[in-house]
Amino acid sequence: MDFDEPHGRPESATVEHLIDSTLGGVRSQKHRRLAHAACNHARNEFRMQAERQFQRWIAERQASAKTLTDK
Repeated sequence: MDFDEPHGRPESATVEHLIDSTLGGVRSQKHRRLAHAACNHARNEFRMQAERQFQRWIAERQASAKTLTDK
């Protein structure tokens, strides 16, 4: 892990939030850890992709339920 500037390189050190405050996590030291920038970014992308897929799944189920109730 690289702590030198410039920051933003794949091997740069970043703070990873284990429990995102937008998902109800409390901002505290125990919910954070050091991570490579590339690893942190990849985990965030994976989480966001899973959230988008889940939202699409919910929307499809809601549309199906609406179609059934409209009949």
